[in-house]
Amino acid sequence: MAWKKLIVGGVWSAALLGWAALFIFKTTDPTIKEWTMAVTGTALLTEIAFWATAAVLGLTLWESRKAVFRTLLRPFRRNG
Repeated sequence: MAWKKLIVGGVWSAALLGWAALFIFKTTDPTIKEWTMAVTGTALLTEIAFWATAAVLGLTLWESRKAVFRTLLRPFRRNG
């Protein structure tokens, strides 16, 4: 369980650092080409963070699918 939190925390920390670096880079008055490359890189880093989070959540759901299905199907069971 702890490794999942480390993965998600790590990728989102990298994404936040990427955005902070992008705003700092903006103060150096970059050319259009440099700015486009920097924004694209930061956007890709953020996209990786979203996909990594989705993968960890999907893995967690897969691991606990029995409990999830039990909860979802409870209204359809007979009492008794």
